[in-house]
Amino acid sequence: MSTQDHIISEAGKLLSRVGPQSMTMDMVARNCGISKRTLYENFPDKRTLIKECIDADHRKQSQEVKAIFASAPNCYDGLFQVYVRVRTYLQESSMNFVDEIKRLYPEIFAHQQEQEKQFVQGLSNVLRKAQDEGHVIKSINTDIAAFLFLSTMRNLHRSDRIKDYEFKDIEVFDGAFLNFLRGIATLEGIDYIDTLVKQRK
Repeated sequence: MSTQDHIISEAGKLLSRVGPQSMTMDMVARNCGISKRTLYENFPDKRTLIKECIDADHRKQSQEVKAIFASAPNCYDGLFQVYVRVRTYLQESSMNFVDEIKRLYPEIFAHQQEQEKQFVQGLSNVLRKAQDEGHVIKSINTDIAAFLFLSTMRNLHRSDRIKDYEFKDIEVFDGAFLNFLRGIATLEGIDYIDTLVKQRK
């Protein structure tokens, strides 16, 4: 592993744990076991490092999702596996991550939104396949369903509103993800998801 890759790997872990505002270059150098001089020789500033970390994380997640769907018996099973993976990721991450990126690094946030368009298209394709498999209602417009799902996920990052109702962040995520799958599902799809949820408990 190159020095740059090592820095991105360690800084990415730190970034997801403490968030972009709290993470400092001193913390990154210490976690990487390198001098600040070496850190700045590879990344001129915190902004550049954060963008590289986010891009690397996006590539990693895309590869993981592709691997999940390549081995899943059907699309709904794959979506449930993605749900479990994202759930674990959220429990290990700063819930204010997106809000801090938007406030502190608007150009990085704009770049993320462009990547989200790829996510919407990918999810729409998966939902169309799930229609063919009999788990999603045929009349559902998968492009709109995918967009609405992303919009819901974005709103989950407004943790101040969640706290107003004294809900736990992860419980709201569970409800949003699983109710989305059930809401567009055929009766067969609902039974399938409920079976997967029971097996996981």
